[in-house]
Amino acid sequence: MKKILITFLVLFLALPAIPFAAKAEKLDKEAFKAMLTEVLKENPDILFDVMKEYDSEFINAITTASETARTSELENQWQKDLKNVKTFSSAGRPALGNKNAPNTLYIFSDFLCSYCQKTAGIVESFVKEHKEVNLVFKAFPKNEDSKIALRWFYLMYQKDPKKAWQLHDTVFVHQQAYAAGPLAVLKEIVRQQGFDPEQFMKEVENQKANLDALINEDIKEAKKYHVEGTPYMFINNIVLVGTQNLTTLESALKYSLK
Repeated sequence: MKKILITFLVLFLALPAIPFAAKAEKLDKEAFKAMLTEVLKENPDILFDVMKEYDSEFINAITTASETARTSELENQWQKDLKNVKTFSSAGRPALGNKNAPNTLYIFSDFLCSYCQKTAGIVESFVKEHKEVNLVFKAFPKNEDSKIALRWFYLMYQKDPKKAWQLHDTVFVHQQAYAAGPLAVLKEIVRQQGFDPEQFMKEVENQKANLDALINEDIKEAKKYHVEGTPYMFINNIVLVGTQNLTTLESALKYSLK
């Protein structure tokens, strides 16, 4: 009985993701849902008993159904994304990977965004695993403190791309400290990288107009393509909103190449 119920539960929770004909050919969709809902309302302990006895099986089944639903939803959106060609400026922006790669992943990011912090390492790992993908950083700051790190990052990239990405990663690692004292954190980072922090700060100030021009152009592009938050990514015209995992990045890349 419990094995039958767990099958029904999985089907019930997967209803939005799987064509109804494949789930219950002879049962009316709404009638099936109503029946199962009524049973669970009258006997809520059944659900907990099933979850307890078939813990891993139940969770795996629900996870699979959920992933299937999400993949289907994403692919429907990606199909629309591919029809909307998007162009971005990359000159002067920090890039990671093979600059001649046939695929480009643009990421709009903000050093004070906790979700960007979580996503940064995942995206960098993805690019390192895929030599056919080039990563281009785009600025989408939420306030002036965010812009400070962006200026230092963009200027460092002009001097030393490798150290620029080290600065990028270190700011995210010490995000809370940066939020409390942006310049103190940035000075310490560049000092450890072998630069005179005071001199570097003066260079940033001298180049402020040029650096802000790049940042403002990024912001303009973000608004053009309705970027509302960070992180926000575009890979071959496909849109990825928020924190992503490697599996989704892989799927997006493959789908864009169909």
